[in-house]
Amino acid sequence: MNEAARSLLAGAESLPSAPEFVASVRRAGREAFEREGLPTTRQEDWRFTSLAPLAAHSFGRGDPAEQVTPAELERVAGKSFGPRLVFVNGRFDAGLSTAHGLPAGVHASSLHHAIAVSPALVERSLARTVAVGGRPFAALNGAFLGDGAFVHVDAAARGGPVELVFATVARDRPAACHPRVLVVADAGGEATLVETYVAIGEHPALTNAVTEVSLGDGARLDHYQVQDQPASAFHHATLAVLQGKGTRLSSHSTALGGALSRSDVLARLAGEGAETHLAGLYMADGGRLVDNHSVIEHAGPGGTSRELFKGILDGESRGVFAGRIRVLEGAVKTDAHQSNSNLLLSRDAIVDSMPQLEIYTDEVKAGHGGTVGELDADALFYLRSRGIPAAAARGLLIYAFAREMVDRVAVPALRDRLGRLVAGRLPGGVAILEGA
Repeated sequence: MNEAARSLLAGAESLPSAPEFVASVRRAGREAFEREGLPTTRQEDWRFTSLAPLAAHSFGRGDPAEQVTPAELERVAGKSFGPRLVFVNGRFDAGLSTAHGLPAGVHASSLHHAIAVSPALVERSLARTVAVGGRPFAALNGAFLGDGAFVHVDAAARGGPVELVFATVARDRPAACHPRVLVVADAGGEATLVETYVAIGEHPALTNAVTEVSLGDGARLDHYQVQDQPASAFHHATLAVLQGKGTRLSSHSTALGGALSRSDVLARLAGEGAETHLAGLYMADGGRLVDNHSVIEHAGPGGTSRELFKGILDGESRGVFAGRIRVLEGAVKTDAHQSNSNLLLSRDAIVDSMPQLEIYTDEVKAGHGGTVGELDADALFYLRSRGIPAAAARGLLIYAFAREMVDRVAVPALRDRLGRLVAGRLPGGVAILEGA
């Protein structure tokens, strides 16, 4: 390992004691990260994404005792729109949380608490959907496994949104945080979950999150991830989902901040008739980089998947989209499609779009597509001819491109928040919202 990797792993061996099933996850993660270190551009999945800006900092483990005021939290994460569990540098903060009013049948707590009171329930699902081999950031997360969020959805649940807020605090020095989310949905249960990632402090923050989801037969999960961190922050998120028969996953990610942001989605449709919908919106400017990698694996017959990601890139920013659909032997009557559209606002912005299909069986309907373009000159001229200033006209057209993704959010309060965040990054954003 190089010095950057060593600094990231520092402190993993001195974590508080834990049950053996937790300790084994830590050992496996630590050993895998020691073996592999940080990925480089010589590796296929990282050839467009250099971690040199991250490696330039020496990150220490974020202090879980850091204090965050309610006003600070609201400034970066907005107001709560229902039950909200808050985690500061990975540790549950009861004072900032509003866990009352959880939907019937949805049980949310800190992972530390769940390990203490329901170890068997946690053990049967923890570290079952994401492998650490070949995934250094998932390995690093496992090495620091301790606290995080646990959400159990029982068979009768038909719940509204539950929000998990993860704040990485780096006030005195660069700090790293490794949040873990474990979601277990029993057969037939339904829930909506929102993950919000923010950073506080003057120094660079690294957030390295892993979310594991296990959906029992017939379960449904509407899932949202919002990353809105400062331009000095680094963010890596892994979402790993195992779907049973007749399940439905709808996952929507929004990446708006960070110097370098990467999302890895791994969805395995193991049961017959499983359904996956992935959507994402990413925006970058300056010299920032945003990377989206996904693998949707159809392992059972009759599965359906739809994937749509949109990117808006300005300045000298770079976007990466690598989406792979794998249809395994026996997964007949699969219906799968993915699409990636990108809007480049400057001549120096770059996007690498790589939709991919791997099909190993017959009776499959699958397709993919990607587009890269700039603002429509005729549409811009039309708006200018109606007396709209050039900057405002550009803002309107960009907002219209992004709005399709915002409108896919089924939670009204979250949809409004995302609309404001997107518009706030555009010329004439206030006027756009007033006219919307």
